[in-house]
Amino acid sequence: MEQILAPVVFNRHLTGDYWLLEVEAPNVAAALRPGQFVNIRIEGSMSPYLRRPFSVYRVSTDRRRLQVAYKIIGEGTRLMKETMPADGRCDVIGPLGHGFSLPTNARRIAVIGRGIGIAALPTLVDEAAMRGIEVHAYLSARTRDNLVAEDIFAAYGFPVFTHTDEQATGGLVTDPLVKLSQTMQFDAFYVCGSNRLARAIHGIATAQGVPAEIAMEQHMACGFGDCHGCVIKINTDRDNLEESALREVCFHGPVFNTWEVLHA
Repeated sequence: MEQILAPVVFNRHLTGDYWLLEVEAPNVAAALRPGQFVNIRIEGSMSPYLRRPFSVYRVSTDRRRLQVAYKIIGEGTRLMKETMPADGRCDVIGPLGHGFSLPTNARRIAVIGRGIGIAALPTLVDEAAMRGIEVHAYLSARTRDNLVAEDIFAAYGFPVFTHTDEQATGGLVTDPLVKLSQTMQFDAFYVCGSNRLARAIHGIATAQGVPAEIAMEQHMACGFGDCHGCVIKINTDRDNLEESALREVCFHGPVFNTWEVLHA
């Protein structure tokens, strides 16, 4: 973990409601694993006082720069949007948390994301592609303009299924995956977006006898477990859901097994 004043490389509109920020942070980028996050504050600003956590969208091929995709929601992201190259720097702490785990001998995985939750998945797909793992992507958003990362996954030649709320067909983005899993074996499943999606994926993974992981979306102030502001209840025994404990998402996650966070 490192704290760095990272120069802004670019800060541009990505698609729909989302923007994309790239900063120069060699040590953070080199150490980052898929699913980990960074905590960011704009240099020289104490408003808002607390840092904002962001999943890392992508890392450059030379492992010197990292990107975060963000939506303008409050003061912190408004200031971020105004931070531009030449004179802009971000106060970055990272990499933080525990990320995704890819099985050693994995040959095929599925990733499922909803809205800005999709932003946690490209680093995982990049690593999977580098290892020759086939990826099936299922992406959901309110509107077509708010689908992110579809172009990244498609550029690898991976099958991508998209679903938006404005589509008239209804159903869940996971419906085609449920059908496909009846004839195709996967080695792992990864989801970020909602508990409803996580429950659907957990059911598929359980039926196939393979792991499923979820990247939790939570307010994380300090980023390393000291402030205890992001505590959730998790299951500690897969076979006995009465066994539980309180855990900080930023330190013990943000990636958990689905069985840890889905309660009866």
